[in-house]
Amino acid sequence: MMKDLKDIEPALVWKLFEAIAAVPHPSGHEEALVTMLVGLADRHGLPARRDKAGNLRIDRPASPGREGAPTVLLQGHLDMVPQAGPGSSFDFQRDPIRLKREGNFISSAGGTTLGADNGLGVAAALALLFDPGFETGPLAGVFTLSEEVGLNGAMALDPAFLDGDFLLNLDSEDEGEICIGCAGGARLELDFPIPAEPVSDGMTGVSVMVRNLAGGHSGINIGDRRGNAVRFAAGLLERCPQLRVADWNGGTLDNVIPREAVVRGAVSPGFFEELRRKAVTFAEELRKGFDAPVDFRIDVGSAPLPERVWTVPFQERVIRALLSCPDGPTGMDHALGVIRTSSNLAAIFSTGDTLKIRTSQRSLVDGEREKLTREIAACFENAGAVAKVDNAYPGWAPEPDSPLLAEACLLYRELFHRDAVVRVIHAGLECGILAGRRPGLKMISFGPTILDAHSPAERADVASTQRFFRFLRELTLRLGGRKPGAGDDRTF
Repeated sequence: MMKDLKDIEPALVWKLFEAIAAVPHPSGHEEALVTMLVGLADRHGLPARRDKAGNLRIDRPASPGREGAPTVLLQGHLDMVPQAGPGSSFDFQRDPIRLKREGNFISSAGGTTLGADNGLGVAAALALLFDPGFETGPLAGVFTLSEEVGLNGAMALDPAFLDGDFLLNLDSEDEGEICIGCAGGARLELDFPIPAEPVSDGMTGVSVMVRNLAGGHSGINIGDRRGNAVRFAAGLLERCPQLRVADWNGGTLDNVIPREAVVRGAVSPGFFEELRRKAVTFAEELRKGFDAPVDFRIDVGSAPLPERVWTVPFQERVIRALLSCPDGPTGMDHALGVIRTSSNLAAIFSTGDTLKIRTSQRSLVDGEREKLTREIAACFENAGAVAKVDNAYPGWAPEPDSPLLAEACLLYRELFHRDAVVRVIHAGLECGILAGRRPGLKMISFGPTILDAHSPAERADVASTQRFFRFLRELTLRLGGRKPGAGDDRTF
């Protein structure tokens, strides 16, 4: 265990999290991590099994005298979002994430995402499963794959993996909050064939880079005025039609707000310095409309002269569609105090003769999300794109009168002498899908405080992790058949 983590509690949670971080596990590449967890389960004498989709369940039998107690499922996802800082050569499929401590926070020593989303929740579940002194009823860890790229593991989960009475989802990111509902989502992919023509004589190569935005989670941070690099690049191109685009790339994943975008193309030599001045002016104007990091900028530089560029009509159609595409919140639920519906203009990629654009839509109301997705698809179809929804998942309807929620809130007050905040969140959780796969399963979601998830600034709060694990342990004891004492004779 690294020196920075040796003196912090809960020691087993941080030891397990460090082991998880050391095994590369971006979405779609979780096999090595699953193998490690199966090995750990075997070492502790616990049966582990996988379903056809590769999801993992580890069971721990009831402690003596608690065989008839309810079964508690501890649930999280095994994949992480791979994001690195500018200029990083970090390989998420090969390189381990090393941890560092700065004050009350743990972050990646390599300037990347940390993977606390959802590695800390998984580590906490494993800590209970592997603790021989933890006496409770039947307990199981249910760990899914590829949550971050469309909740794919949950969508394909064997319903038998949800055999239990209570499910505690450990994928929330604000300690002190208990989540009882979330938005559903959809991912929209838009493909354009690129009509191109030879570069005119006398042109010079140019690159435009929108750099150093904050990025972040496209659900949690979508209302935080963080800016969107793809949209900013489109705004500059609208002002500078003299720049003929050859390729355009920006953003990464549909659940990440784009931090950077790069346009390469050609301009006349006489416009080069004018383009640079316009980029500086535009960046200053943008600063007034969002919470710009101090190092945000738009750089213009020389680049190799491309052989071909997009035709003018095609370039104009793409720019108009991008600037017309909703980006950010489109509606609020004032009763719940949360964004109801939003869209994230997530990414743009030039690959050969095809341009791909990705957006993601979220909503607490499935019908609203579907309507917004159709409207965005129509916007791009009118510009010549082929639109395809390649992932959609339902929201999680809240149950504010749930006895499980009442017990959790009462316990939180007893432990920490303050009330937990009960919330519905705009981010997506697997709970909506899991509720559909096993109707009647009682569930809530909670977790430690994780800041700037889905960005290289991701960091986990140490003190909040201590409180989170204490709460998880005590709630599991209550649900799992601890011998009732004064005030503990509740039924569920």
